[in-house]
Amino acid sequence: MDSFELGRLTDHDFEEVCRDLFTELLGVPLEIFPRGRDRGIDLRHAPEGGPCTIVQCKHWYRSGRAKLLAHLTDVEVRKVAALKPDRYVLATTVELTVDAKEKLRTAFAPHIRSTEDIHGVDDIVAALRERPQLVERHFRLWLSGTAALGALLHKGPLLRSDWLRRELAKVAQTFVPHEGFERARRLLDEQHVCIVTGIPGAGKTTVARMLAAWRMGHGWEVHEISQDVDEVTELWRDGVPQLFLYDDFLGQTTLLPQFGKNEDARLLSVMRAIRDAPDKALVMTTRHYLLEEARRKHDRLASDDVRDALTGIRLTDLDLLTRGRILYNHVHRSALRPLQKRQFAARDAWLPVVSHRNFSPRLIEETLRIDLKREPDVATAMVANLDNPRRIWERIVENELTEEAVQLLEIVFTYGSVGLVELEETWTWYRRESEREADGRRFRHALQVLDGTMLVIDEGVVSFHNPSIADYIRFHLNAGRGQLGALLASCGDMQQVVRLVNAGRLADGGGIITQLMQLKEELTSAVLGAEDTVDDDREDHLEWALDTAETIGSSSLADYVAERALELPRWSENTKDLLRLADSLEGSRLITQEVSAEFRALVDDHVSSQISERVAGGWIDVNNWYAYLDEPIGWLADGTLLDDMVECALEELRELAAEPGDLSEASIGFLEALLGFLTDNDAHLLHEEEFRAVDRIREQLTRAREAAWRSLPERSPDRGRPVKLPPNPRHEQVVVVSEFMSDLGNAESDEPG
Repeated sequence: MDSFELGRLTDHDFEEVCRDLFTELLGVPLEIFPRGRDRGIDLRHAPEGGPCTIVQCKHWYRSGRAKLLAHLTDVEVRKVAALKPDRYVLATTVELTVDAKEKLRTAFAPHIRSTEDIHGVDDIVAALRERPQLVERHFRLWLSGTAALGALLHKGPLLRSDWLRRELAKVAQTFVPHEGFERARRLLDEQHVCIVTGIPGAGKTTVARMLAAWRMGHGWEVHEISQDVDEVTELWRDGVPQLFLYDDFLGQTTLLPQFGKNEDARLLSVMRAIRDAPDKALVMTTRHYLLEEARRKHDRLASDDVRDALTGIRLTDLDLLTRGRILYNHVHRSALRPLQKRQFAARDAWLPVVSHRNFSPRLIEETLRIDLKREPDVATAMVANLDNPRRIWERIVENELTEEAVQLLEIVFTYGSVGLVELEETWTWYRRESEREADGRRFRHALQVLDGTMLVIDEGVVSFHNPSIADYIRFHLNAGRGQLGALLASCGDMQQVVRLVNAGRLADGGGIITQLMQLKEELTSAVLGAEDTVDDDREDHLEWALDTAETIGSSSLADYVAERALELPRWSENTKDLLRLADSLEGSRLITQEVSAEFRALVDDHVSSQISERVAGGWIDVNNWYAYLDEPIGWLADGTLLDDMVECALEELRELAAEPGDLSEASIGFLEALLGFLTDNDAHLLHEEEFRAVDRIREQLTRAREAAWRSLPERSPDRGRPVKLPPNPRHEQVVVVSEFMSDLGNAESDEPG
């Protein structure tokens, strides 16, 4: 049977739990009464002309029974006597003995009717055990249950990564559920796949991690995907509930370094498999603009599979009340000194923060982590960081870190994540190219300074503590504060070169492009030096290189593309990529007409060979290849090859018309492709009888499927969801936030939380 650590709740969390719990126990609706702080009212039921019931919530789990009893009998008794409620109920997170309850009943008589109206922590936990649905409605309460805590805090089979386990437990302490989280949770329940998008700092990763924590608390394994989607198939275990967490699956600043060969196709395949598996779930995150870029470049990512799995975390999800809770939780749990915590009790301190246009949970967290020792007035520093989000990292990187540490951050930026050995090797090359000393002692010292603050080291892999640091290093390089030429010369992996160039292609990356225009030869040398690290998808690599050559006006890089391109069609099987590269070469001002024409002829020969192979395999092979290309290919084939393709389709048509009995709803797409191909090539005019027969079959199957869909009962979008109250006006939200923020004014200990 589950138990709960109610001490992990904030005061406001406890009041909200008590409101729902005692609404059920007492059988009357209760309102939270924030204005009653000094009058002894936390919850109240006061119908017009009816008996008044007051529920007082005392979240004094650290203070102990003796201190609570003294406060209640010395202070609260007088308040209750003045209020004269018909019924007074006490709820507390302190353990109460039989003698303590009798003492309180006597002191509060006649307002406390019996000891049954006095609920200590054991009574509340017992009542919650009997109400699992109520517990599920309160995320932070559910998270304090022994099952959820055991999954998050203890080593075991549910989560292999110690680092992610620590992160989940840490995030859970300050997380505030909001509409964006609930929207993502519903989508994951319905689709089994959820892609969380949003702007930097909106809380995408936090929501994804809390979805993982939610499933872990219900016995699911959680696996973090760090490289590409193939890890899912490697980790997949039939019959075992598993959630796969793929954070920043398109990379942090650009698509190409993260997305490998045909990963769009493999990703869709995995998404479909998980959607059909009741014991599997996939949560991915990405920045909204990166997804839009990816959908333009990869047609498959524009499919219904991706669109149906999308949900966005918007700043509007964080209303003033939610922002206030986020700020309260972070300050309450922080290592701030009591005096610093008490600053946030004043409305003049917290209101500019929670109402700021740049409010971001990430900036709140980083300000408290970095500025708490430097700034006596943390609230003012927080507003300054919101005014200028870059400020929080700029001061550290440009003024406080050694050159060795800064260059280490620049190297990590080129990789995204990198092993320790490779990081030290690349850093050493960078230092030497910069004509600086490099040795193991300097490297270890720089890494030690950054570890745990700006960098994370997990199982020998180094990455940024959070994406905002990568954003700043990109700005740092864009402003010319690094040595881009030396950095390029140190790159031994093509992904490093690609990340640097693509960072310049972002809207705020003009400074990097300007520098690269002065470093044309260095860039070409870097590409040539890292060429052996390019994977099999060389068509995409050459298209990227040609685009880069056009952007910076590099004829030497264009010459490299021309030379490598003419070698491709003789061995490549990526027909679609070859066709796209041929179009790019023809449209480039840096590629000669002779080269583009020669490449086009080679591609045409390749396509003809592919058609011949598919025709030999029959219509199914032809159709699959035709669908893969996703564009008309008849113009690429000479008359004989096109005739052969049409004949394959006609043979399939005749067989289907003669024996239609084996067709089912699953055949609709196949029939439409067949009929469409014949129509595109005017073959339906020569075989009208067979064409009409197969078309009738398609229409019958389509009508049957549509009738089945119409017969399904309509699903209420609100079924199973908690009832949402109308949003409070802003001034009411300010009152509520003022109430729980004022608790920070009672901070007495240097211990967090």
